[in-house]
Amino acid sequence: METILVPTQFDLPLDRIYIVAATLKTFKGRRHVDVQIFRPGAGDDELEAIRGLGLVAPADPSIPPEVLQGATEDAALRCILEAFTTEESRALLAYLEERYAEHIEKVTVCPMDIPVPLGVAPLAGIPEDKTTGFIRFDAVRDYNLPFAAHGYYDLSAHEPLDKE
Repeated sequence: METILVPTQFDLPLDRIYIVAATLKTFKGRRHVDVQIFRPGAGDDELEAIRGLGLVAPADPSIPPEVLQGATEDAALRCILEAFTTEESRALLAYLEERYAEHIEKVTVCPMDIPVPLGVAPLAGIPEDKTTGFIRFDAVRDYNLPFAAHGYYDLSAHEPLDKE
């Protein structure tokens, strides 16, 4: 299992800035499946604590206005709150190495680009369907971390195992 750790180069006004991505060798009949691992369920108190810190930038001007309909600063802030602290990201990496090393090709831990643009939204808000869903690591027997971790995947973006 390849591990890539990218330290932050900046002092930021919050601790939860690390995003974790993994590539699974195989998953649900697909190969090289990318999974974005995140912390679900941030509370309103956490949202209030980071409001007003300048963590949300204006929307990218190349994005059509109709795509941004309904975009809110709160959604962008909740996206930030899905990140991990340095300690949490290291603990999660150790858990993944111990429990799933033979199933994972690569894990990347890196800081989120701050500020995030208006228009981003939390992964937890994506609906599940036939090809997208969540791995709920914290629901697995013997999960021993003190925080929840879920992984979002989209199978339609990956090759089937039987394709040569």
